[in-house]
Amino acid sequence: MNIKNIIIALLFIGLNTVIGISQDVELEEERAVNGIKLFAKNNTADELEVLITVTYTGFITEDKSPVSKILNPSSKTLVFSLNAPAGVSCDYNVSVSYKKAKKAVEKPTTTQGRTTSIQMNTAKINVFTQDGCGRCEYVVKYFKDMNIPFVELNTTIHDPNQELMFEKLKEAGFTGNSVQMPVVWQNGKLDYNIKDLAKWVKTVK
Repeated sequence: MNIKNIIIALLFIGLNTVIGISQDVELEEERAVNGIKLFAKNNTADELEVLITVTYTGFITEDKSPVSKILNPSSKTLVFSLNAPAGVSCDYNVSVSYKKAKKAVEKPTTTQGRTTSIQMNTAKINVFTQDGCGRCEYVVKYFKDMNIPFVELNTTIHDPNQELMFEKLKEAGFTGNSVQMPVVWQNGKLDYNIKDLAKWVKTVK
């Protein structure tokens, strides 16, 4: 398996912004007053598996290093967060290894004749649902009736779908522990806590 490696040395001083770029994977730094967030951007048409190792001094983080992430084609994913204490000099180094991800064999789990996808399809609408959710059933039925291409990722049938959903919510800036279902991803945009479903579904193409 061909594995490519990138090593990027970055220094956090005040509010400076540093961006590390390779041909396939772009590492972006999003800065704030109290720290930075690292995003990995997949510039290829393939699904990539990345392993990111972050070493740092001065920063505080709850994230574990190294961290492994699957990057969807032409997508950007939050991979690491670093908090900078006031008055402390901080710096960090990043090592990135990546390779083409093995295509998961979509072997849906079945519950009472129902199936669920186990991975996102960026060419379609992705609907995160859960059992017993009337709102989820409404959206799924509407999309089927209107012949709108979509993928259902049920979080009850397949637990990893819930982890994926909260990962996407975190990328979108959501910080809560619970969310009103369904959660819908389309063209890089995430809709959640949708108040008026009947009105919202009519905006989906």
